[in-house]
Amino acid sequence: MRLWMIAYDIADDATRTRVEKYLLRWGNRVQYSVFEAYLTPQQARTIVRDLEPLLDSATDSLRLYPLCRWCEPQLRIHGQGRRSETVA
Repeated sequence: MRLWMIAYDIADDATRTRVEKYLLRWGNRVQYSVFEAYLTPQQARTIVRDLEPLLDSATDSLRLYPLCRWCEPQLRIHGQGRRSETVA
């Protein structure tokens, strides 16, 4: 399991709400349209598979960034927020 950053930009309000609710089941919201989640590669593929049909490729974007084991400890938070915890 590794830490992933998931970011999205979705034009339609209803679709954006569905995506937000879906992602809250997987991880923590750290910015308005950014989540952090501890995922296996299979779980990351599941998220893409489940959300891709909801997105309009002409206007929407969904991005998943895996953070390497070296990068994760280097994460710095300034201002509000705290480090995401591993989900057991």
